[in-house]
Amino acid sequence: MKDYTTDNTKETNILSVKSVLLCLLLIVAAWVLVFWQGVKTAVDIWIISEIFNHCLFVLPGVLYLIYLKRAELDVVDVKPNYFVLVLCVGSLFLYAIGLAGDVQLFMHVATFTFLPLSIWAFIGNRLAYKILFPLAFILFCIPIGEELIPALQEVTTDLSMVMLGWSGIPVYRSGLYIEIPQGQFLVAEACSGISFFIASIVIGSLYAYLNMQSAKRRIVFMGISILFPIIANAIRVFGIILTGYLTDMEHAVGADHLIYGWVFFSLVIVCLLGIGELIREKQLTANASESESRSTAVFNVKTCYRSSISIVALMLVFFVWFNSISTQLTVPATEHNLSDSLEAEQQASNAHNNNAWKPEFNQPYQEFQFVRQLNNVPVDIYMVWYPKGQGELISSLNRLYPEKAWTLESKSSYMLNDGQNMGLSTIVNPRGKRLLSYWYVVDGKMFTNNRMAKLYEIYRILIGSYVGSGLVAISQVTSNTTESQDLISFAKLTQDALSELNQNFIFE
Repeated sequence: MKDYTTDNTKETNILSVKSVLLCLLLIVAAWVLVFWQGVKTAVDIWIISEIFNHCLFVLPGVLYLIYLKRAELDVVDVKPNYFVLVLCVGSLFLYAIGLAGDVQLFMHVATFTFLPLSIWAFIGNRLAYKILFPLAFILFCIPIGEELIPALQEVTTDLSMVMLGWSGIPVYRSGLYIEIPQGQFLVAEACSGISFFIASIVIGSLYAYLNMQSAKRRIVFMGISILFPIIANAIRVFGIILTGYLTDMEHAVGADHLIYGWVFFSLVIVCLLGIGELIREKQLTANASESESRSTAVFNVKTCYRSSISIVALMLVFFVWFNSISTQLTVPATEHNLSDSLEAEQQASNAHNNNAWKPEFNQPYQEFQFVRQLNNVPVDIYMVWYPKGQGELISSLNRLYPEKAWTLESKSSYMLNDGQNMGLSTIVNPRGKRLLSYWYVVDGKMFTNNRMAKLYEIYRILIGSYVGSGLVAISQVTSNTTESQDLISFAKLTQDALSELNQNFIFE
């Protein structure tokens, strides 16, 4: 006799699984839509930078890791945790800040923290705990780690010097330069081993999760995964220098290209996995059957759909805000222009002066440079204006002086009447020496600190009241007086000119 009860149960389970998968697909689709700019810029970095090529395999790897856990996952255990939405809101706010300030790190962190948090909120604590590592593994999608390059360069140089000392090779170190009698080597950014370091951590964590059950063994192996590539990279640099020493620099460069790259990286990973084989348990104990601990609760389809719709609705509410921010950054507001009198003053100055100092700003909307008499002293003034939707003022692409033509000699500061510290740079070249100060004006408010100016700019964009940002740079050829006298006179003429110059960025 056919058991209709069993057939109905199987059919119900299939429908339940389909409902859960449909809700998850809805959440992921909304995530891609809302965080599209964060996803797109991250993928661009994954493809372009070989340091982060491994990120392309993280999300497929997460799906496979969850698939391996399928026997332990029961849709009956889907119990949404709405308290996690508080963390989701935090990620959304971080994304808004990153979008407003064009801080890609914030955008990427928010993008790839929101995804696991939203899944956790949807499936609840019990199921999230069972796939905790796959959810945490998503964080490896964040293209972060290049900030460690200077530190890794220093550590690699230090360890290489120790090894060279053991070998007895005559060596002298100057910063990141290592000199031997046959020649000089530079531990450049490419020699930092950042690719080995990041990939080793990713592969090491994956290996520990799949092959080890003891928390202690996993922690020990992760420590090895961090230290091993650093030591291995120092050995590589030592090998290159040793080759140069033994062959009188004949094969040093060739050895570098041979040892560096995929061949050496493959050797490092093989050695790391070999260490893992020595550490891991020889026999993995099977997980205890969970059939006895299965919940007798019935899957609630309405709760499933309600939670997924709540998460999607939360994303869509912020999506409207994100669009408002993007509109402010992309739609030009050309009604705010600087005074035409600046153009006339620039033309008059160009007719009589050949300016040797010229800042370099990326695609400014308006740019003026002229000479003005301040306190009976001729002073070079540079003004640049970026209204809403017309580029970015506070950017690493912008330079107050071309580094090929000028060199920074010293930096100091002086106090303004409003209590702000104004920076003072002394720049030099073969033709002379200049004093240089600059400040920002964001929506009519003056800042001498670029971080505070950037934060205020982000704040104005977030509240939808951003008009634009400008910069004023003031420079003077130094006289043959003492440095302290130059500073005092320059500080006075700057203070006297502040109000008049800043008026150009105030629109009624």
